[in-house]
Amino acid sequence: MQYTDYLTHMAALIKQNPSITVRELAAELSFADSKSVYYWLEKGNYGGINEFKRQVLSEEQPHPSSFQLEIGGVPHYLVILPLLKWNPKEKNPAGEWYYFHNHPQPRGLFALQVGTTQYAPWIEEQDILVISESILQQEESWVLLKTAQAFFIGKTVGDTIVDPKTLKSYPASFKTVGKILNQTRHLAP
Repeated sequence: MQYTDYLTHMAALIKQNPSITVRELAAELSFADSKSVYYWLEKGNYGGINEFKRQVLSEEQPHPSSFQLEIGGVPHYLVILPLLKWNPKEKNPAGEWYYFHNHPQPRGLFALQVGTTQYAPWIEEQDILVISESILQQEESWVLLKTAQAFFIGKTVGDTIVDPKTLKSYPASFKTVGKILNQTRHLAP
């Protein structure tokens, strides 16, 4: 059985009996002990049984998407990311963005719709960027930075993050949000 099957089975058992214990889940899944339940929850990127139960019993997607494909021999899963607008003060998502990721329950990913032409031609207004908050700057990567008022795009050069247009270093007061994993551009007909 793959872990998505274990999580699906655990979700079904929780829906049948919301007060089911970890020990009871382990027994139903024929695990030797309760540690195996936590192992599979961790593999599914859940913080524990309570987080998993909350998701199963709420309206949110309870377990990994069953839609997957292989890219370069690695399974990738269709995940739904919150889509934010180009305003760091706005905390509520403006919509959703679908993305293929190599983990069915990724943490720290979101999509951002660019709201400036400041970084053209590399990044244009209305482009959608997928950002990983868990992967910060790496050598030769594009990153998202922010201040209290605005977002900025930077390019790493060694240990420094520079403005791609001016090649000047950004001030240390700019907070690195995360690494840009993907960029999607829709061209008008």
